[in-house]
Amino acid sequence: MAYQRRIITQSIRLTGAPVGAASHVVWRAPVACTVVRLHGYRSGGAAAAVNAKIGVSAVLAANLTAGNSAFTSAVPTGAAGDMAAGAVLALDVISGDATTVVIQADIAIDADVNDLP
Repeated sequence: MAYQRRIITQSIRLTGAPVGAASHVVWRAPVACTVVRLHGYRSGGAAAAVNAKIGVSAVLAANLTAGNSAFTSAVPTGAAGDMAAGAVLALDVISGDATTVVIQADIAIDADVNDLP
């Protein structure tokens, strides 16, 4: 079988005056996979704290402060990024007053590439 790691990215771009704290479901895992990195970006305002959730569990132990006009990144520790097949990934704005927030999650899928939709 042709096993190969694939990295996909799920992201969301939010705008507002300012962007409010909220959770946004962006993806349902088709197979077991792992969130390997979370990225945050903001513009306008003074700050934005972001994170991600798998079900109700936070991916990062500490919220990520989104970079001002540049992406910042963080890596989940331990098994915090592990997703079972069917698990739901939400990207969260925790707090802040940015006018634009972009959150990206890099997800590694180790599965038979022929089995993926």
